[in-house]
This record gives sequence, C-alpha cells and structure tokens, in this order.
Amino acid sequence: MRVQIKLMASLRSKLPAGSQGSVTSLELEPGATISAALERLSVTRGQIHLVMVNGAMELDRSRALNDGDELVVFPPVAGG
Repeated sequence: MRVQIKLMASLRSKLPAGSQGSVTSLELEPGATISAALERLSVTRGQIHLVMVNGAMELDRSRALNDGDELVVFPPVAGG
C-alpha cells in the first residue's frame, strides 16, 4: 500500500532524496501503523508534537494505515 507523508518545519530534513517539497510517498506493507511509517523515515517520538491522518488529529500511533492515507507530522514548537 502507498501512503503520502508531509513533514513540517524541522522534520523536513528527514525526507528521503527525491521528495517534492515537504512531501514523500512511502510503499508500506498492508496493515502498517503510523509508527512503522515514521520509523521508516527515522522520525522519533520525541521529534513529534502532532500527527494528522487524512486531516484529523490522531493520538494512537499504533493505528493501522490504509492505502491512500495522508499523514501530516508536526514537530514541537519552540520560541520566545
């Protein structure tokens, strides 16, 4: 199955070569989870503030993905 992942802000450095802008497409095994997709990109739990699947916030990183799903991942925000 194929999913599209958009990494925001500082997470963009985790995108593989050939990605367009902040988006990449991954081929995953059927039933792969959000965590599995993020591990493929070497994005660790501590680097993530928010994950959205198909436009809805998702707290359960063990949720199985479906073909065509779109993930958007936001890092923690810091500033002052």
